[in-house]
Amino acid sequence: MSKRIKIFVGGFGSGKTEISINYSIYCRKSYTKVAIVDLDIVNPYFRTREARNALNLKGIKVISPEGEMAYADLPLISPKIKGLIQNSDYHLILDVGGDDVGTVILGNFKSCIERSDYEMLLVVNPYRPFTQSVPQIKQIAQEIENTSRLKISGIVSNPNLSRQTDEKIIKQGHILVKQASQKLNLPIKFICTDERFSQKVKQEDFVEPVFFIKRFMHLPWN
Repeated sequence: MSKRIKIFVGGFGSGKTEISINYSIYCRKSYTKVAIVDLDIVNPYFRTREARNALNLKGIKVISPEGEMAYADLPLISPKIKGLIQNSDYHLILDVGGDDVGTVILGNFKSCIERSDYEMLLVVNPYRPFTQSVPQIKQIAQEIENTSRLKISGIVSNPNLSRQTDEKIIKQGHILVKQASQKLNLPIKFICTDERFSQKVKQEDFVEPVFFIKRFMHLPWN
């Protein structure tokens, strides 16, 4: 939690929104002022704004466009976002949309982000399309950096197959993420896993910190 601003980026379906939400709740345990910004203009289902009520109840400020046309509404909330980036009283989490398309939006805030205490973390689920090999992970990292014009400073390992996930899937997937980490020369900041594995997956099983997350996002037909 060393940096005041955490930017979570990654491929479509990597799990960055769940991680962003859970990380904001984690920060709220230590800091009075925590805010999360929903910059997801790609995914029509899994967005931070869907957990707004739960986050507000925990005292976390949620900034997101209103309505269906999220990208069109961005100018309306840009001053709020810039204000939070520049406000050192707030610990800020940015949940950025999938792939390089979503990270284009970060370019609007590049100058003020670079002047702030931040890190940008690439969330990798090695079981998702386009991040199932080291070259694919490297490519998506380069594309995100090119479009956001910001440098990735670390990786979040999030190996899962949704409800089919078990301990073996977590450990095998994490091996690939570690290989990508070495190739990209980027540290793995932590490994994520669902809280239902809290009694099965132990910290001693991994070198990296384990971050157990609660699921907030649900498809509308579930």
